[in-house]
Amino acid sequence: MVWILASLFFCGLIVREIINSKLPKPGYDDPEPIYKPYLYGCLILALSFAWPPFHNWRFERFLSANATKLADLKPAKVHCNSAVDSIFDSEPTFSHANPQNGEIVFQPPLCDKLMNYLDHPERADPYELYSLGIFTHESMHVRGELDEAKTECQAIQRNYRAAKLLGVPDKIARKNALAYYYGHYMQLKEGGPNAVRYFSEQCAPGQELDEHLSDSTWLTLETNAY
Repeated sequence: MVWILASLFFCGLIVREIINSKLPKPGYDDPEPIYKPYLYGCLILALSFAWPPFHNWRFERFLSANATKLADLKPAKVHCNSAVDSIFDSEPTFSHANPQNGEIVFQPPLCDKLMNYLDHPERADPYELYSLGIFTHESMHVRGELDEAKTECQAIQRNYRAAKLLGVPDKIARKNALAYYYGHYMQLKEGGPNAVRYFSEQCAPGQELDEHLSDSTWLTLETNAY
């Protein structure tokens, strides 16, 4: 909102400059000519302040379209909270989704981390891989799953698909998806505050929660499991 207000302020200065060039000020016979350096400066500033919210809006639409695909075409709408949005968010969790209306909300800096991941997926850090996992996880909630352990397992099996939908090259997408599985997910096996809710021994190739997807993250692991 602050970025938009700043952009509108400079747009107002541009409009004022144009009006002053058409209409004379009170007490003057002729209007003032446009001072082009001032006009161009205001235009540059207006566009600069407008770019962050526009870029964020485009990214939200991009995520929404792909979350919808992951959710078996159930409409998803992703929103990236700003710091101000987070203050007034009734659900202070790192991310949350509403299966009834398809809304997915990411708290900062999750969307920034996901943007960073897509900029350099070949050298993604654990936090950036986590942002991919959260994106897929919340898409599974929109798909209709409410149990957190099952949701996480469904997401793990689709992280490879999710990365490819977001434009990550095939080999890197599979590598990243497996890195999340062996890294973040398997760390839950050791315990921790989220282990009980999100981890299941049945979330493994050939086990009960294995969906045997044709493009599963586990595809090569499933082959070796039989």
